[in-house]
Amino acid sequence: MTPAAPRPVSTWTEFQQRWSGVRNFLMAGECVPFAFAVPPLERVVVELRDDPDARITPGRKGDRLNLSDMAAEFRARPVDEALQTPFALAHFSLARFDTPGRFLHGFRERVMEPWQNALRAAGFTFERCYPIIFISGKGCATNYHMDLSHVLAWQVYGTKRFCGLREPDRWAPREVRVNYKPAEFARPAGLTDADAECFDMRPGDVLWNTLLTPHWVEAGDEVAMSINISHGGIRYRGELCQHERELVEHRAAHPELAPAGPTGRY
Repeated sequence: MTPAAPRPVSTWTEFQQRWSGVRNFLMAGECVPFAFAVPPLERVVVELRDDPDARITPGRKGDRLNLSDMAAEFRARPVDEALQTPFALAHFSLARFDTPGRFLHGFRERVMEPWQNALRAAGFTFERCYPIIFISGKGCATNYHMDLSHVLAWQVYGTKRFCGLREPDRWAPREVRVNYKPAEFARPAGLTDADAECFDMRPGDVLWNTLLTPHWVEAGDEVAMSINISHGGIRYRGELCQHERELVEHRAAHPELAPAGPTGRY
């Protein structure tokens, strides 16, 4: 029997103790100081897919990321038909949608500012902090990968099964992490269900995904959308987590080899 996942982190004292570890956790209570009414999913998809910076890929389950471009095919279909196909839609520059008449109008004031202010009040600083949207078709997946950031994943529509690993450093040791190349990173053949720690996320659920730890995310039987807040250079009392400290040191010593950090903003 798979052990039950730990209860959500619901106080900033708990968050201060857990944020820099290597295992993911759900969040609740004072650690989720924001709310926002997202418009209907079809409207969100129409606005996002019409934007030239939208990333639209196949979304089919596999052992690694598949970032093949299928934007033209997806945009050519009526939206109700497109939503029935396998796809994964992502957008990393959302500030343009936070204006009057667009679907994220008011997001900065209702989500980003309360979240960033709460982080600062709890003793954290950060170099970057910006939102990303991920929308997955029915039964689609963001396959095995790592993030070069800490991510606060907020489930908005549908359900997603968010799976990390109980011992991430066993499967992605330091040399793998600091030289991470998404196209070369595949789910190990020896990985079993017992090695995974999965969270079934429903609308309103929030999860902290730790930097440079392997994970994959699978949508349920309906189109699913999450808003993820990406963080870089996050420090508590001036200290980076171990994984990010190692990455910063590696970038300084091997700028030609180390992966570059994300460059998003809001």
